[in-house]
Amino acid sequence: MLIAIEQKDTGFTRRWIRHCEQQNIRYKRVNPFSTDAIEQIRTCDALFWHVSHENYKEMLVARELIQALDSAGIPVFPSPAQIWHFDDKLAQAYFFDLHGFPAPKTRALFTLQDATNHLRNPETTYPLIGKLRRGSASSNVFMIRSVTDGERIAKKAFTSGFPLYNLRNRYKDMYTKATGPAQKAFILAKWVYRIAVPPDYSRQSPPEKDYILFQDFIPNRGEDVRVVVVGDRAVALKRNVRKDDFRASGSGLLEFPNENLNKEYIRLAFQITDKLGAISMGIDFIESLDGTIHVIEMSYGFPAENFLDGASGTWSRSLSYTEEPIRLQEWIMDLVLKNVRR
Repeated sequence: MLIAIEQKDTGFTRRWIRHCEQQNIRYKRVNPFSTDAIEQIRTCDALFWHVSHENYKEMLVARELIQALDSAGIPVFPSPAQIWHFDDKLAQAYFFDLHGFPAPKTRALFTLQDATNHLRNPETTYPLIGKLRRGSASSNVFMIRSVTDGERIAKKAFTSGFPLYNLRNRYKDMYTKATGPAQKAFILAKWVYRIAVPPDYSRQSPPEKDYILFQDFIPNRGEDVRVVVVGDRAVALKRNVRKDDFRASGSGLLEFPNENLNKEYIRLAFQITDKLGAISMGIDFIESLDGTIHVIEMSYGFPAENFLDGASGTWSRSLSYTEEPIRLQEWIMDLVLKNVRR
């Protein structure tokens, strides 16, 4: 057996390579953008590629290449079932709605007039959440507290649009977490630099515009729960919201409830993953003040280090908890290769 691993060394890649070397699995590094990419991959039994939403070229071609490889019988991670909705809150909202999963009501508006009509509708309740399709770590998610507030955001959505790279969110978080004046000064300097020189993927990506998503706000406990399913295992953590904010994603304020987690989160996570037909999926939930659990978003990818590693064990499909070391990337690879051997 010979497997292909995409050549960059970020995300899951280092752990995949370590696992291959520990288990004596033959692998080679491939560049999906080389002129002979198909020929390189065709000689392998599977392709592993941690596609990044912050890489313009990867987002431009990954879905199409993965779909083509899958159609030729070449196993790929992520699979088409895992990537068609990746970094796309609209696609996810459609999926949750069509399959009846408990998600906040999300409305997609494609004209400024429709957006304005919704904001001014007497039946619309505030606060309201505004979202764009793309953006992670709470980027491009807005709390709308009034009609005026909503119309300001809607007007921008249907004129200049929003850049994919949200400077304010990213560097405000980094500055808040910084310790000591030297580190804070460095972050401020980098913030100013990025205003003048945005990263490549931001400059290359067109602004998000000509639509807006309005989602019902669910009063909650100031936290969300991320559950990652891999095969018959699930791992979970809680993320607390930032100070004076409503968003938990990307806050870095982590807790590990382990066996004390409400089992309904685990049951729903397995159910959603199975409905997608995926071997693994990361799913975010919130719990309303009345105890109802709502699914918010999902993604095949998640931070590779210093994230779920702090959990003490895993949940099974029978909702039992087992203490064990967390090796999510290794488990993902083993599942894909198990199907190859079959």
